[in-house]
Amino acid sequence: MGKLLQKLLLNPIFVLSILGLSIVMGLTQPDAVKNLDFIGVYYISLLKMIVLPYLFVTITTGVAKVASDPNAKLYTWRLITTYPLAMAFSATLAVGACFVVAPVGDVHQAAIAELGGLLSNGEVEAVEQGAVVTFSGAEVEAEHVKEHGLFDRFVPDNIFAALSSGDSLKVVIFCIIFGAALARHNDEGTRTVLDVFNVVKLACITVILWLNLLLPFALFAMVASQVANVGVGPLISLGPFVVVQAATGLTLLAISALIISNRARVSPIAAITKLHETIILAITTRSSFACIPIAVRELTKKLKLDRSGTDLVMPLGTTICRIGAVPYFAIGTIFIAEVYGVELTWLSYVMIILGSVAAGFASSGATGAMGVVLISIVAGPLNLPVEAAIALFIAVDPILDVIRTLVLVYGNCALTSIIIPRGKVREEPTSAEAAPLLGAGR
Repeated sequence: MGKLLQKLLLNPIFVLSILGLSIVMGLTQPDAVKNLDFIGVYYISLLKMIVLPYLFVTITTGVAKVASDPNAKLYTWRLITTYPLAMAFSATLAVGACFVVAPVGDVHQAAIAELGGLLSNGEVEAVEQGAVVTFSGAEVEAEHVKEHGLFDRFVPDNIFAALSSGDSLKVVIFCIIFGAALARHNDEGTRTVLDVFNVVKLACITVILWLNLLLPFALFAMVASQVANVGVGPLISLGPFVVVQAATGLTLLAISALIISNRARVSPIAAITKLHETIILAITTRSSFACIPIAVRELTKKLKLDRSGTDLVMPLGTTICRIGAVPYFAIGTIFIAEVYGVELTWLSYVMIILGSVAAGFASSGATGAMGVVLISIVAGPLNLPVEAAIALFIAVDPILDVIRTLVLVYGNCALTSIIIPRGKVREEPTSAEAAPLLGAGR
């Protein structure tokens, strides 16, 4: 009975049915479901609670293993070249998509004012991760409370503060340094530490698998409340903008599926179905870091990628190679230019591509309003006014965030299959993976 229930809860058809039901309830019974968002907040908090410890032990042990691997130089070279090229390709593809479909469509200044009023009903302040965004009709003021230098964004001055604040980028930097230091001491004490870290990793995976069983209930609460509160008005007004974002995302997903198909020697359909738990989790939680443990498990168990390399590359790529955010910044900047009638030259497009890559690197750990405000990194050098446009972007961000997260997670699955050397097929059954729970959803 237990196994049957687990299979039902993780079945893709059942989860999609819950998704459809939540949309219907949000549209037809908004008063009944609009206050259910707290369930989704608690669910994502539970996932994030366990993901940072998982990242800490996984990346540390992964770096230690890779640093002692004779193929370490190959990993390093592939990491250095693959990530920037992937992000530059994503930005270029997004710019090209804007030539096919203009992202601004029929949206104009009146629409900005209308949506600004819709969001704020006078004035709304959004404060998140050091960003303050104030809406008053079409007037938007965005100000970073504190400006950080480049090295301040990457270098952790206090690892415990980084862990408590959820600054994943700084945690990853520390783990890389700490793991490399452990690799320099190949003695019994080091091996004991790594063994303890592996036990902690298995415990984290087990907790995440338990939480995965609650996914349908959290999905209903999150989507139903979102539809009830936001409605479909912003999506209709920004139809062309959302279409370009979705088309670019789908193209990147298709390319990723072909890459995984080639590297794992499976069909393109299997490249999707064998990662279906990861895909569903990305769509429903919109948290890329919550997807890492499941993605690692499916890449290694179902697609037979090398375990030690995947343990390092997948979390690292999800943290710094933000290929889902890069097209968002590029298309958003072109949208702003078209709204205000600014003519872009070929040099402007080059600056948009480079700026989007830079903003992508900077977006690690940035969510909500802070993630939207980061578009100023791209638009600022072009002297484009971003303030009023931020109101539009935040209005539809819950929708676009699904696309960004899915591209980020699935795209990094593809990049992991590129970086991990071929022919290293090694299964490492774990206690968590041998548990009956894993019979669900297969």
